[in-house]
Amino acid sequence: MKPLQRCAGPRRGLGRRLGIGVVLVAVLQSVAAQSAGPEFVAPPGSARTDAVVQGPVVDARTLAQEAVELYGRTCAVAGGDAGARVDLALAAGLAPLQTDDAQRSSLLGGASGQVYAAPDREALLQLALADDGRCVVWAEHADGPSVRAGFLRVIDEVHGPGTSLQPVRERVVQITGGWRRQTGFDLGDEPARRAFDAITLVGNRPGVQLLRAAPVDR
Repeated sequence: MKPLQRCAGPRRGLGRRLGIGVVLVAVLQSVAAQSAGPEFVAPPGSARTDAVVQGPVVDARTLAQEAVELYGRTCAVAGGDAGARVDLALAAGLAPLQTDDAQRSSLLGGASGQVYAAPDREALLQLALADDGRCVVWAEHADGPSVRAGFLRVIDEVHGPGTSLQPVRERVVQITGGWRRQTGFDLGDEPARRAFDAITLVGNRPGVQLLRAAPVDR
């Protein structure tokens, strides 16, 4: 996989309000109950409002590509080794994100852990490493269909090229101001079996996208 690209862009911290928030579990349950098909299983912290980024930002498709590359180099290959995930984050050129407790908690889905970001991408692309084994890439202003397509390529490359894997979770729901698609796979052997999920906005409006790897049922 090619090295993570760093396109030119303004350096920004997360001191400004990003408009993030966790959607109530009751809302998700209500949506799932009203729709046919497999249950929508939202990973902790997965449904957030769109980011508010002032001024020029990286092209949404470029950011989607960077998010997928970061996911492929960290979450998708690190397994359950917390130390390996940190090493991979640092090797990708990321550094611990300096942010307040509320923002860190939102990015980590309420768990303890650490959040990393590229020096020129603090407000756009973050890697959350939770102590419970979850590894999440957040893309704050990316193109959803591009993120999902890249996620499927990563699954194919890392977990069996040509095997025609079928998602065990595939669901589209209207939530947090837009239609969101969850595509998920459970891969690996017990007890190291892991869940791999993409939760992306449907359509071409840039917004918050998520790529996640975690122990199954977390």
